[in-house]
Amino acid sequence: MDGSTGARRVTRGGLIKAGAVVALAAGAGGAGASALPGATTMGAAASGIRRPNGSPDYLSYPSYARLVGADFRLHRSGARTLGVRLIEARESRSAVDSFSLLFRGNRRAAVDAGIYRLEHPSLGRFELFLSPVSRGVKGLDLEAVINRIAT
Repeated sequence: MDGSTGARRVTRGGLIKAGAVVALAAGAGGAGASALPGATTMGAAASGIRRPNGSPDYLSYPSYARLVGADFRLHRSGARTLGVRLIEARESRSAVDSFSLLFRGNRRAAVDAGIYRLEHPSLGRFELFLSPVSRGVKGLDLEAVINRIAT
């Protein structure tokens, strides 16, 4: 715990562990279901999971695929707005609507894992959960993973 704010920091390892626990508890996904003793894996189509309909543009893969190389504005609470560039949009090969985005910003920027407001002229203003995944000579890389299923 941080003595000045009383808030806990989210670490990449902690986030991965929490995600694994949630996947196991929900029995969702191939890895989660197969990790449970005696469980059988079921494909998304067989489980009745389907792609969602009528999503906002900022939650659809095609909106980002055409914007690779484009600049976005990342708003940080209590800090200056940070310019980031979308360097990769990768679609998952699952039956549900799932994709990841990789943004790159100034390597000296202070960005912790959390929900941030992003802006782009064609997508408008929206919020995504971003997590720093690497910091190198090219910059700070931030990843957003979008997993959407319809029920």
